[in-house]
Amino acid sequence: MPDVDVAILGGGCAGLSVAARLARSRVSFRVVEPRERYSDDRAWSFWRTAPDPFEECVRASWSGWTVEGPRALVRRSSRCMLYQTVPAGAFYARAEDLIDDAPGGSIVRGTSATGVAPAAGGAVRVDTSDGSFTARHVLDGRPPARRPSYGQFFLGHEVATAEAIFDPCTVPLMHFRRGYSAGVDFLYILPFARDRALVEVTSFAPARPSREVFAAWLADEIAALGIRSHDVLREEAGALPMEVGYAETPAAGVTRIGLGGGAARPSTGYAFQRIQAQADALAAALASGCAPRLPAERPMTRFMDRVFLQVLATAPERGPALFESLFRNAPPERLERFLSGSTRAADRLSVMAALPPLPFLRAAARPA
Repeated sequence: MPDVDVAILGGGCAGLSVAARLARSRVSFRVVEPRERYSDDRAWSFWRTAPDPFEECVRASWSGWTVEGPRALVRRSSRCMLYQTVPAGAFYARAEDLIDDAPGGSIVRGTSATGVAPAAGGAVRVDTSDGSFTARHVLDGRPPARRPSYGQFFLGHEVATAEAIFDPCTVPLMHFRRGYSAGVDFLYILPFARDRALVEVTSFAPARPSREVFAAWLADEIAALGIRSHDVLREEAGALPMEVGYAETPAAGVTRIGLGGGAARPSTGYAFQRIQAQADALAAALASGCAPRLPAERPMTRFMDRVFLQVLATAPERGPALFESLFRNAPPERLERFLSGSTRAADRLSVMAALPPLPFLRAAARPA
């Protein structure tokens, strides 16, 4: 008999999201996580479209957001779909609490998975820095090794200011800038209070701008907000893949999850809601005794993402105007649902109708 039903390699957002759901089932599992301890090192923001086990971790919600393009500032809002943020510290604590209460679940921190191999009886052997164990199924949520051809790169500081600077009711979602990368650059702010916010600079680009470029850009943006005195409470930095088909081919008996399983929306980098949908599907299959399988990406979704990314990559100067058109012309909530992973035909069609057709027709005619 295998030691556990499921081995989860990597206790990040994807791995812990699956574990949180398995904790409520009879499925035994073990999470292998190389970090000795978790920290509040990031946050996930998204439009809420479905419930998940981490709703109590939401730090803030907003009903309004803005996009500033080359022509004007676009304001959008919704009473049904709130833009929310979940801080990593609260997310990790919630997941660990659920795992601690699971009779057949555990998390092993400070341990790295080093390899997987077939074992007797159709099981899989998992080799780690602390020894080996066997499992019926393996979910691999470790960061992918392959570098994407295009990505989202960001650096942000959560700041506490001496002045009342921010509007806590509205998120400046994408306020576009120029000249910091070879792609599309913008400012992003999560205002938690009038004197506290995450101020972040972001590039959609083929390569990450240097740390020096990002730091100088961020300092300029903070100064331009009129902030004369502030404390940096934490820093957030990272990279997300924006590439269609980025999912890695897994070894036999292994299912890739998270970024390596294609969880990030290629055209935007949004991942949290898609990770939760993956986790729902995987946990339901495992609890019913079936082999885990990720929901298949629909061909039309892949096609739309590929065409949009091709336009951004080949003509980045068009990016700000295209995003402004999207947020200006798409009907309320349809665009936000699409960005969150909706596959409804009405949402797709509304997004297509909100954009100028010529650059996308040209991109669609090019081979993938």
